[in-house]
Amino acid sequence: MISKITAKCREIFEDVEVMYTRVYDEEGNLIERKGTSSEVDYGTGSWRRVSTDNGRTWTEFEKEFDDDADGRRGTFPVGEDTDQILGAINPPTVPDPVSGCKIGISSTVYIKKGHHVGYFDMCEKGEDNLFCHSYFSFERPNGEIVTRMIKLEDGKEDFDPSNPRDMKFLGTNRISAGDLFRTPDGEFVFFICPTMTLCCKVAGIDVNTFFPSCPNLVCGAMVGHIKWNAEKQDYDITYSNPIMLNDLQSSRGLMEQRLIILKGGRWLIVFRGSNKPYPQWNSRIDPHTPGFKWYTYSDDGGRTFVPPMPWHFDTQEVVYSSATYSKVFRSSKTGELYWIGNIVNPSEILGNYPRYPLQICQIDETYGYLIKDTLREIDTRREGQGSLLELSNFDLLEDRKTKDLQIRLTKINTHEGRRQEDGDWYCEAWEYVVSFD
Repeated sequence: MISKITAKCREIFEDVEVMYTRVYDEEGNLIERKGTSSEVDYGTGSWRRVSTDNGRTWTEFEKEFDDDADGRRGTFPVGEDTDQILGAINPPTVPDPVSGCKIGISSTVYIKKGHHVGYFDMCEKGEDNLFCHSYFSFERPNGEIVTRMIKLEDGKEDFDPSNPRDMKFLGTNRISAGDLFRTPDGEFVFFICPTMTLCCKVAGIDVNTFFPSCPNLVCGAMVGHIKWNAEKQDYDITYSNPIMLNDLQSSRGLMEQRLIILKGGRWLIVFRGSNKPYPQWNSRIDPHTPGFKWYTYSDDGGRTFVPPMPWHFDTQEVVYSSATYSKVFRSSKTGELYWIGNIVNPSEILGNYPRYPLQICQIDETYGYLIKDTLREIDTRREGQGSLLELSNFDLLEDRKTKDLQIRLTKINTHEGRRQEDGDWYCEAWEYVVSFD
């Protein structure tokens, strides 16, 4: 159980959003990244430093990229526009002890008119400007690397720089992928997030009935299962059924899904939707629809998932939550499983807001509900802070020495009536430590 929660403000930045994240690499070194943003929903810079003694001493930060200094990355002219490609097909890095190979999942996104124009025209005008594609790669012991596009339909597999807006490529297999995860029994799984159009195609459902409003702008999800085929000396990938919300349940499909394998064997997925109508996206959702976290589960090892439902506590109360980021954490000290996110007053929820308080709560290991008596507040809106304050952009790390949970969070939109969209880039980088008995 949780014994105490402490908090401190690490740094304050007047004119740029800064987010710190930490991970351990394969050698046990602590890697910290400092990410900056001066454009909404877009990382403008990244720097990396290393500690070989668990954070006591560090190398200097080294630049990975800096758009503000070096120019916007991934751009190229297309007629009168400047388009942009973000992401890359990365080398596989995750060792598979069964095959002796390394495996990896990568994604790219092509943005018509670039993020600074095309992304906002999607949000504000409903334009179909973002095209995601994903890839599975593996490196054989002899160094040979095999890379394949993740495909659910026929279509071109290779991007042609001489014809960048070729819809035979952009318009098919629109899938983002990630979250490569090794299960307790050694199986590798990952998420793919196809457009709702493609999800409905796979499910055999008429998208014009299920999600007619904006099916290419939002996604569903599927779980991919990676298995080494010794006879073929290659990998087989199979997928679960699509997990979907229709546009009467969520105006933005589903997002930021979290996979949890419970001790009882159930596979639980928790994710966010949105209750906010978007006229520019032809939203059908009732404007009085409540906002909550959604969940689904599988009792056959992630092959099939039940239809999504509102998540709930052991008290049968719904987990009312805005459309915000959340994560799960299992303590290696206690073995207990926790969810970290925003649970808010249901009458105040509209889309992504409010984004406070930030809370932590234990998850039941048989059915996957939240245990209400364990709900603890990590932080909330403080005196003088605005109602659009965000306590939802955070990263988790378990300290290998102390077994404490470290949470790094960046507070934005702290001033009443002012947001990043209005040019207010003031932020505070906070660090929290959750200790366990």
